[in-house]
Amino acid sequence: MAKRFWTLAIFLLAWAFVLPAQAALTVEITKNVASALPIAIPSFGPGIAGQPSVAEVVRNDLRHSGLFRVIDPAGYPADPRAPGGVKAADWTAVGATGLAVGSVEPRNGGYAVNVYVYNVSTGQELTAHRFTCSAAELHMTAHHVADVIYQAFTGKPGPFASRIAYVRQTGANYELLVAESDGWNPHPIVRGRMPVFSPVWSPDNRRLAYVTYANARAVIYVQDLATGQRQSIAPGGEIVSAPAFSPNGTELAYARSSGGHTELYVANLQTGQRRQLTHDDAINTSPTWSPDGSRIIFVSDRAGGPQIYAMNASGGAAHRLSYDGSYNASPVYSPAGNAIAFIHRTNGVYALAVMNPDGSGVRVLDAQGNCDHPSFAGNGQMILYGTQRGGRKVLAEVSLDGKTMAILHSNAGEDSQPAWSH
Repeated sequence: MAKRFWTLAIFLLAWAFVLPAQAALTVEITKNVASALPIAIPSFGPGIAGQPSVAEVVRNDLRHSGLFRVIDPAGYPADPRAPGGVKAADWTAVGATGLAVGSVEPRNGGYAVNVYVYNVSTGQELTAHRFTCSAAELHMTAHHVADVIYQAFTGKPGPFASRIAYVRQTGANYELLVAESDGWNPHPIVRGRMPVFSPVWSPDNRRLAYVTYANARAVIYVQDLATGQRQSIAPGGEIVSAPAFSPNGTELAYARSSGGHTELYVANLQTGQRRQLTHDDAINTSPTWSPDGSRIIFVSDRAGGPQIYAMNASGGAAHRLSYDGSYNASPVYSPAGNAIAFIHRTNGVYALAVMNPDGSGVRVLDAQGNCDHPSFAGNGQMILYGTQRGGRKVLAEVSLDGKTMAILHSNAGEDSQPAWSH
């Protein structure tokens, strides 16, 4: 494969902070589990005018996980908001196996949100939680409620009370946006006419690393989301790309291009000290750490085309992981380290695939459109990625087993290169 495939183009464009407010993403479920658990979610009471109620957010979260079938509220026998109003037989009659009731109570300028989760078949209360929040936090609190319900029935942490970062292109304008996991409340981190690439979250979710352009050179910034302050990685004049935080957040791996080839480096974010990981004439890029920090996987064309390799995080010899097909790129570990998601070319399409950490067991999850930049949810059960539908770039989510899928799209611009917070 030609070296220029991996070389970042230089865009001589000026910043322009003139973009309009961004539209939220809409979640469209395109694939679901036939055996999804039937659950009822009564109203929780009214919330804030002009935004989805707590119950609506919870219902949508559970639906798009693919593991729950939310029964139509129009058929509910009652609208209980506390344990005393729950009669299991009434909910069995409408086909519910699960039930979550609760309330939203205005309190001290904010809200108290209660949730009680039941197994209708046994009449058992599985769990109960109480949250307090400000008005601005109510939508995110609804995601926390959905996480409580998800864990009560699956035994695994829910993925909903998290954030996503992604790149939106509208004409010649680019934005790096951060939103809640369902696309609610998107706000820009970077705006301008310079392309933005490869956003990645720090382990504490307080910083984003990304690639953009400055002085006609690709540059990596690490930006503090609370203050907006950003740190440039690597000395000026270098062409760098593909940032990845270490599991403890103190180092950043990245690729540096020079003299027609690309090597991997690691920078200490506190001291600025750098160390070089690869030393050859190949193009080496897209590094990512294993969850325990012991290994780095990356992409190299040393065998003639892009393939996935692994090496010790301290450097040294690399061994090849991917052998299925002539193109495998953009690898990322699951949080537990038991799977690697990556982009795999099949039948001319850049598909989303997963494999075991040793490179075996390759499974294609989505080959309906060219995919990019896979990112695992914090619970490791879902993957967020960019793809194409109807000739447009959109975001998508798929379960690790490939049985559920949802498309996240907006009515403004094209979205790509997503990253899910930890």
